[in-house]
Amino acid sequence: MKLKLLLFILSITFSINIHSQNINTNPYWQGEIKLKDGTLKKGLVQVPNNPAQSRVAFKLTENSKKVKFKKKNIEAVKVVSKSGKIYEFEPVAVVITIKGNASLGKSLLLVYNQNNYVKFYFSSGVYRVNKNDELYTLYRFIQGQDFPTLNYYLKKRDYDKARLLYMTSLARGLKKGANAYFKEDPELLQKINNKELRFKDIDEIIATYLNTTKNM
Repeated sequence: MKLKLLLFILSITFSINIHSQNINTNPYWQGEIKLKDGTLKKGLVQVPNNPAQSRVAFKLTENSKKVKFKKKNIEAVKVVSKSGKIYEFEPVAVVITIKGNASLGKSLLLVYNQNNYVKFYFSSGVYRVNKNDELYTLYRFIQGQDFPTLNYYLKKRDYDKARLLYMTSLARGLKKGANAYFKEDPELLQKINNKELRFKDIDEIIATYLNTTKNM
C-alpha cells in the first residue's frame, strides 16, 4: 500500500474518532427521517453535525421528548432551513480506492447534487449552522500537522457503495477519479484530461455530468 494512501486512511480514522466525541449543538429544523423499514418520521430533526455521528435526534414537536434514531437504521434525513432551503443526508459506505470495494463503515454524507442515475455527496470536517440559518462545513486543523480537506463522492444507480471522486491533497488527483467514473461523457473527460476543467471547476464538472446522464 502506498504511503500517501496509508496516511489518508489513518487521517480518516483519526477524524472519525474526533467526530464521534463531538457534541451536536445544531438547531432543530422541520424535516423528516426515513427509516430502512419504510417508516417516515416527520417533525423536528436536529441538523446533523458530522459524517461520523451514530444517531440523529428527532422531536415530534418543540415540546416533545427527544428520540434518537441509529444511523444504521436510517435511509435518509431531510431538513429544511427557515429560509426554505432543503438539505439531505444519507448514511453511505464509502470506497476510497478506485480498485476494490472495501469500506470503513457508513458516513452521514450531505447530498450535493443528483439525478435518477447518480448522486454526488460532499463532506468536510463538521456540519454547522450559521446565524443566518445556513448550513456550512467547518474543518479544524493544526498547521504543519494536518490539512483541510474537501471530499467529493459519487454513487451510481448500480453501485452498492459510494466512490471517492476527489479529495483535496489526495495523490491520485481529479483526473484518475474522473477517468474511472465519467466514462459516459467522453467530451467532459477530454476537457478534464486537457486541463480545460480543473478542480476549481467542480460545480461545472458535476453539472455537466448530471446533464449527460439525466436520461439514463
